[in-house]
Amino acid sequence: MKKFVPLIVFSLFCLTAAFAYTEVLEGDKVCYDKNSASYTPYNQGCFALVKKINAGTGNYSEFYDENGNLFYMSPSSYEFFAGDRFIGFNNDELKFYEIKGKSATLLSKEDVGKLFGDYEIILISNFDKNKKYRMKNSLFKSKKILLLNDTNRTFHKFFVYPESSRNSLAKDLKVGMIKSLITVYGKKNVRLKHFGGDEFEIVVK
Repeated sequence: MKKFVPLIVFSLFCLTAAFAYTEVLEGDKVCYDKNSASYTPYNQGCFALVKKINAGTGNYSEFYDENGNLFYMSPSSYEFFAGDRFIGFNNDELKFYEIKGKSATLLSKEDVGKLFGDYEIILISNFDKNKKYRMKNSLFKSKKILLLNDTNRTFHKFFVYPESSRNSLAKDLKVGMIKSLITVYGKKNVRLKHFGGDEFEIVVK
């Protein structure tokens, strides 16, 4: 039985490693299938939509057809393909959405865990009344965490401190585009600080 355990682990790793990520930045095109109401990475000959960021709408992503007509405004500001799923992330809300057609579905903790299996997910509701969350970590180890907002609070003017804790992504996604992906180094605390004083703190023991 023991000889099969490494094989199972290796198989699961291969499935995860084969999960392709493709980001969609401003000015990029995506394909839209009207029959299935699904999005796919751009290729010539499809019904193409162009992504634009409109600051006047709160920096939400807008998708326009090639004639310049607005097709859909998403609740997110950053989008990427995770396999065949079109995922949006809102940096103000710290929430993920799956986009299909002209609608978006909020992803649960379990759904997000499937996208970022190598991160420990911490819910905003897990912070105490003093906005602190306590976790354990070894002195010489790093730990990847993902802050997921399950409240009505917004994080528009928050930034991660220290800057070195902002995670460099290993999934072909832009560094810093997903603010809630964080690396904890050793015993160093991490703060989600608001311009003006308010902050959430991850206290590492």
